[in-house]
Amino acid sequence: MKEVRSDQRRPASETPVPRSGVQRSVPRSVIPASAPVTEGTLFGPSGAAFEVRPSDPLLGNIELDAVLANVPEFYAMKGMFFNALTSQLGERFAQVAPTLSSTPRGGAYLPFSDYPLRDFLRLYDAAARLSHPNRSSREAYRRVARQQLTAFAESALGRITMHLATDPGAALMRYTGSLGALMKGPSARARQLGASEVQIELLGYRGVLEYPLGNFEALVMGYGARPTIAVDVRGADALQFVVSW
Repeated sequence: MKEVRSDQRRPASETPVPRSGVQRSVPRSVIPASAPVTEGTLFGPSGAAFEVRPSDPLLGNIELDAVLANVPEFYAMKGMFFNALTSQLGERFAQVAPTLSSTPRGGAYLPFSDYPLRDFLRLYDAAARLSHPNRSSREAYRRVARQQLTAFAESALGRITMHLATDPGAALMRYTGSLGALMKGPSARARQLGASEVQIELLGYRGVLEYPLGNFEALVMGYGARPTIAVDVRGADALQFVVSW
């Protein structure tokens, strides 16, 4: 069994269950993918779980202010992801810029410099609503997250990572292993459960679960496969994904 980590932390307990290895503290039906997110927390009730496929729409809207309130100041992302969003926003970037804490001259971010995650989320929210005005914000976030993977794939690190990955499992393992170089704050680890199944855990994660969900979907779909992703919310900042295809 392969394993890659960005640090050595482990959850307090892991209880295996059949097939996927996902620990489900409550039935999946408690919070289906279509359940609206209207609470102040990022992900809804701790312990919630659901399973989703790319064709399953996510319903419900996210309160951006509630998300931002839970993001520490030192959390950051690389500029390459910001540039992808500013390109989507075009002239609309000027409307979002006054809300940002760190605005680069001309709106051009340095690809491998760190910028506040709070600023990223403001741009991400604006790009999602602009690009998908007739969809729920949850579904819009997810769809923009799929597009964000292109920014990584076009970077020097991304080209190397994707060149070495010959199938969805290898891509998921390598991408998760590189998250420490792409984001400051959260940690990640992944392990391959089978030929077509990978378990990914995010610890210390602050943001919206639709972002990694969309990333993982895009990775698998990039190889012509159709993913099914089981999501477990283990706490306010702990997520587990089991990706199968």
